[in-house]
This record gives sequence, structure tokens and C-alpha cells, in this order.
Amino acid sequence: MFGILVMPASHLHRVIVRVSPEYADPFATALETHMDSVAWTAGEGETTAQITGFAEDIVDKRAISDAIAATADGINTSAPDIEFSRIPVQNWVAENIQQFPPIIAGRFFVHGSEYQEPVPPAQISLCVPAGAAFGTGDHGSTKGCLLALDQLQGKRVRNALDMGCGSGILALAIAKRWKCGVSASDIDVVAKQTTQTNALVNGLRRYLDIYVGPGYSNRPLKNQSYDLIVSNILARPLARLSRALSLRVRPGGTVILAGLLVAQEAQVIAAHRQHGLNLSRRIRIEGWSTLVLQRRC
Repeated sequence: MFGILVMPASHLHRVIVRVSPEYADPFATALETHMDSVAWTAGEGETTAQITGFAEDIVDKRAISDAIAATADGINTSAPDIEFSRIPVQNWVAENIQQFPPIIAGRFFVHGSEYQEPVPPAQISLCVPAGAAFGTGDHGSTKGCLLALDQLQGKRVRNALDMGCGSGILALAIAKRWKCGVSASDIDVVAKQTTQTNALVNGLRRYLDIYVGPGYSNRPLKNQSYDLIVSNILARPLARLSRALSLRVRPGGTVILAGLLVAQEAQVIAAHRQHGLNLSRRIRIEGWSTLVLQRRC
């Protein structure tokens, strides 16, 4: 996550965990309940992701160790080492910018609220402040979605749906590029709150309708159809929801799917092909795949 914590304390407590990028999300989720701010980052080609958490109050080392160990056991991997440290508050901004620098994905320029430099010319600025451990654009699947959105040249988008919106970064990217209405939906109430906050920060709240509910069966979405649907979740729910998705995308519409590994592409593509959605192209980043599909007219 990006952002700055304004705190009266002279020091912050920092926790660092290093894991394989494919395990970064569950370990970040385990850590976030014990910290004020959590994020993870891994550069392209790197085999290790660094998860960093900051807290104003003294952290419970035993509780954090137990949470990390339980997560490792749940995903059948070894528990990583945990680094605990205490750093001066005056180093927070510099350290935050250094660890979570702006991310460029095509024309999208994703940065934190502490970033004060001019946005590069012709880039589309997206500000993602600190919050819960949802997408900031650094993960391969989120970055792949941003690149896919950037590459939709000449596409007319009158309305769109972000299913499983998380931080709302993809809904915000769509709204900022096409200036259209976007429905953002998630099963997590924290995701709704985070998306609302991020929409306000980016001056895009008027474009977004934000919902909490069970996928495409959520009542406000039942009778709607969209020119563009993005869904960055996981391979199994993507495949399971393929029919429901096909009923929500207009003929000739575009679907962008992510949250799946390269090895899971065939499963997701086959599920959607059964319902008239055909693969147009794919983007692969660090073992993660983003699929762009079209519905037949």
C-alpha cells in the first residue's frame, strides 16, 4: 500500500516478511490485522516479495509469529523469517517512497499520497493511499489488468463493472480513462470502504456505484449489462462465475480476467468459451496471466 501515517509518536514499529510472490497476498492479509499499514512489492523478474508493515504502537511479536506460522501451514509452505524493528518517524516518508515507488503500467501512473513530484506527461495519475492490503498496481495480475485497459484502443465504453474490486484501482482506472459510470462490487465490506476512500482521493466518486454482495447475483447488478467487465480474483471463482458474467456483458463487449497463474489459463479460457467469450489476447507478468476476451456480437 501507499500512503503516509500522521502520528505524534517519535518512532514507528516495522515488520518485514520476505516470501515467494505467489504467497505474498495471504501473508500480507495475515499481517494486516496487527499493523496500521501493510504492503508488499516485488520487482519484475524477482523471486522474492517483501511484505512491510508499520504500526504506531508496540506490536505483539508472538501474535504476529503465530499468524504467519498459521498462514504458512494453511498454504503448505515453510514459515518465513520475520524482521522486527523500530524506526524514527522522520524517516517514514523517505522509506515509504523508497520501498513503494510509483508504478507505471502503460499510460497509468500509480502513486501514493506522499508522492509530491509532477506526474509524467501523458500519464494517467492514480493515487492509492494507505489502507487494507488490496491491489496497488504492483502485483502482476493488477499490473496486467492496467496494461490491458491501456491497450483497449478505440474501445467505446459507456459503462463498466469491476467484479471483486478490492482497492478499486481498476474501477478508478476505467473511470479516469473513459469518464464513464463504473459499478464496483466486492463481497468484503472493507473493500467497499477502501474503494470509496480511493475514489474520493482521486476525485472520481461521482463515476462509481459501489456495492457489497455475492458476485453477479447481487441485486443491483442483476438486470444490468456492460461494455466492459474486469475481474481480478482467482482462477476457480472466475471459471465458476463464467456463465453469470456472460449474461452481464453486452454483445461485442470486452472482458478482462486476472488473478490466475499461467498454468490455469486453459481452465479459465475453456469455461468462458462455452458461454460465447473468446480469447483476444493475454498478458503474462511474473507467472500471472491476464486474459482479454470478447463476446460475439
